[in-house]
Amino acid sequence: MSNYFNTLTLREKLEQLGKCRFMDSSEFEDGVNALKGKKIVIVGCGAQGLNQGLNMRDSGLDISYTLRQAAINEKRQSYINATTNNFTVGSYEELLPTADVVINLTPDKQHTNVVKTVMPLMKKGATLSYSHGFNIVEEGMQVREDLTVIMVAPKSPGSEVREEYKRGFGVPTLIAVHPENDPEGKGWAQAKAYAVATGGHKAGVLESSFVAEVKSDLMGEQTILCGLLQTGAILSFDKMVAEGIEPGYAGKLIQYGWETVTEALKHGGITNMMDRLSNPAKVEAFRLSEELKDIMRPLFQKHMDDIMTGHFSKTMMEDWANDDKNLLTWRAATGETAFEKQVITDQEISEQEYFDHGTLLVAFVRSGVELAFEAMTDSGIIDASAYYESLHETPLIANTIARMKLAEMNRVISDTAEYGCYLFDHACKPLLTDFMKNISTNVIGKSFSSENGVDNIELIKINKIIRNHPVEIVGEQLRASMTAMKVVKTA
Repeated sequence: MSNYFNTLTLREKLEQLGKCRFMDSSEFEDGVNALKGKKIVIVGCGAQGLNQGLNMRDSGLDISYTLRQAAINEKRQSYINATTNNFTVGSYEELLPTADVVINLTPDKQHTNVVKTVMPLMKKGATLSYSHGFNIVEEGMQVREDLTVIMVAPKSPGSEVREEYKRGFGVPTLIAVHPENDPEGKGWAQAKAYAVATGGHKAGVLESSFVAEVKSDLMGEQTILCGLLQTGAILSFDKMVAEGIEPGYAGKLIQYGWETVTEALKHGGITNMMDRLSNPAKVEAFRLSEELKDIMRPLFQKHMDDIMTGHFSKTMMEDWANDDKNLLTWRAATGETAFEKQVITDQEISEQEYFDHGTLLVAFVRSGVELAFEAMTDSGIIDASAYYESLHETPLIANTIARMKLAEMNRVISDTAEYGCYLFDHACKPLLTDFMKNISTNVIGKSFSSENGVDNIELIKINKIIRNHPVEIVGEQLRASMTAMKVVKTA
């Protein structure tokens, strides 16, 4: 197999990168009908597999799970996940030959072996579905011509797919049909029904392509969604402790601070998040974020370039072949950081205090979201897709940190996201050494100022820059359709 994206002509690359249309709610009026009565078998029952399956069953669909025989015999976690939630579980040979739709929700690095194993067992005319197109785009998997190949990609960890559904909402979702595999022309109808079944239609669905999803997803995960949150957490905690802030308080400020400040981001973009700061703190957060953007821009551009050329995928797959040596080393190192090991205080921190004592956190988020968005759109990815992969998914990742710090984030994201997160983190920290030397507790750990006076002309100029960034313009349009969005209560 060879990288599918690199086999395309320049015209084809640009066409698929630019495929992005925000779908109208009227396009989902058929609900789940295209999948009603179909036998849907999910391969794998990890975070995405279990939580998507729970949502789909609650939406009235027939869901069962197929696992490797060894996982069944040894009652591994995937087997426990499925059986304790009262799903039918069977081997590949038992369930796949009669399945109308097979959904591959195994870890990315297993996709090639899984698809090669399940494809011969699938009946003629069935549908094979993915939630991430890495196997198709980067590995170049070729699927039997009689099979329909679709993608339904919720833009969040599996845990948040379920939590948002239970709140009566959903997470933004990209859907696509592989142009090489839609022999019966049923792909789009099934993809739309699938998005309804998981609740994605309530948050917004983009008609996309496998290529656009993969290239934007890899970029968002590595930079703002995971990598910069990890870097910012570790550096901010270490700085506070070094400056005399009580470690338990510092740990709590970071662990729940990301969730709190990005909750404001989710509902009103960077504008709303920064409006939660006092005027002097907003001016300072803007200054810090501009400095951060200048420092990190080359790193963001390098990650985007490596994703576009396939270099990132190549090096990651080499690590897969080397028994995940780099991944496991980085994972262990993250677990040993002072932030990760710190027991947090029982002291209550009010919602506003997270903003007042977290000016630097706001600066990190603003710089990361804007840089990721800019890098994606500069590469030909449409602004709506870049918005979901940078701004909107950030609070969904931050929610996982609030539960169990970085270990939880890296547990529930995909293996490609975890690898990219560590890759970015280890490159970013050295770049910020001098920057962090000039940081003090007035921007992380304590309030910036007891005064509220600022230069009006400067404030007006800053507000105009913030509110006229392209991510804010497209975000305002997209959020207008998210009328069912629910508030997440922070600690």
